[in-house]
Amino acid sequence: MTLRRLLPLIGILALTALPALARVDVTLDAATLNELLSKLAPDHVPVDLHSGKTLNLQLKDVKVTGFDPAAGPNGGILTSLRLIVPELNLDSPVTPRLTLDVKDAGGKKVCFLKFDKVNLTLPIMGAIDVGPLLPPLPILPDKGWEVDSANGPMEVTPKLIDAKTGAQSIRVGFDLVVGPATGGTAGR
Repeated sequence: MTLRRLLPLIGILALTALPALARVDVTLDAATLNELLSKLAPDHVPVDLHSGKTLNLQLKDVKVTGFDPAAGPNGGILTSLRLIVPELNLDSPVTPRLTLDVKDAGGKKVCFLKFDKVNLTLPIMGAIDVGPLLPPLPILPDKGWEVDSANGPMEVTPKLIDAKTGAQSIRVGFDLVVGPATGGTAGR
């Protein structure tokens, strides 16, 4: 076999052996983010105190009120919510800023919204930032899903490329990596 005939064969083998990629851009506007945040934001966060007691920070009525493309390298969103601390008999409206973070985690990029600043005003003490006590909110799933195809079960996994905040939305760009399923059943 000549090199001239071998190169197309190598190209075909490489294309069939490697997982397929499909670029996807998703735009998350305020209404979509409100729906996501209602599902992703925890309804309460237990905070352990040095005295052995626990405070529960309850997050209620989380809403996106605006977008801030200048907040950090990827921008962020402005929100409003009610922060309730039953143990202190507090029910306070707050306006937290969430930054859009893209980090490398174990060789792959992950995207999440992080509570940057959540000022809670306490009697006698004044305002304290409880943002560091709140967990980050993931934007993309960690795992893919399986689908039935003519070639058998295939696994579809999102691979984050980038995420940026614009004036009216967050844009998340990712590749869909498609390859043979590693186990389980298709159609999940």
